[in-house]
Amino acid sequence: MSTTSLYWLGTGSGMNADLGNTSFLVDAGGPRTLMVDCGITVPYKLKKLGWLDRPTDIVLTHAHSDHIGGLELLALHTHFVRPRRGNDRPTLHVATDAFAHNLWEHSLKGGIGTDTDDQGGPVEATLETFFQGRVGKEVRIEGLPAVTFVPTPHVINLENYALRFSNGVFFSGDTTELPPHDPAIIFQDCEFEGPPTGAVHIGFDRLKRELPPAVKTKTYLVHLGEGYERFNPFEHGFAGFVRPDQSFEI
Repeated sequence: MSTTSLYWLGTGSGMNADLGNTSFLVDAGGPRTLMVDCGITVPYKLKKLGWLDRPTDIVLTHAHSDHIGGLELLALHTHFVRPRRGNDRPTLHVATDAFAHNLWEHSLKGGIGTDTDDQGGPVEATLETFFQGRVGKEVRIEGLPAVTFVPTPHVINLENYALRFSNGVFFSGDTTELPPHDPAIIFQDCEFEGPPTGAVHIGFDRLKRELPPAVKTKTYLVHLGEGYERFNPFEHGFAGFVRPDQSFEI
């Protein structure tokens, strides 16, 4: 497989809009580009870059607003502004039917649940009005690394996943769990000033204490919240922080 580029649209937590919501594009120079998550700030970043029409596929890790809150605006753009119909609609990849159902019923339907017909009359919309839906724990897109959804803990009773790519990339998503040791490169959620108990993100102190040195050297910290600037990841053996607009060639 050819070199794959990971371009980070944003690397901030839900409470750090300065860095933008954590999301990245996966591109191998072919006709399809995968976007991981689509938080509130993501469509605005895509528009700024002139890339609103670039994502052909979207993978979602979980249904918090900083990971799915931009889908409504993206859907309106691709449905009304630059209409994409049939097989030209973006493909939305989720792990389970329950995730797709809850995404529509509890997050998107209230804003885009009504479409219009050719005469301007109201028509009931569904998730498939705006996106092609694909459900399953494995995502296979021609020309791109395969993706596996890996269940991981975040918030109690919330369906939540890390992503393992077939080219050796691991993205933790939001989690309280340590990453596996075997990926070639790890992009790891990290909290710096979270609550001492009941945290829903893994803390920097635990990562630096429990990750072996050989794993730290290939681990980049992402989903950065308030206070991250006070820490130097290199001093503790990590590969660094991920910054918005940073690109990795893999």
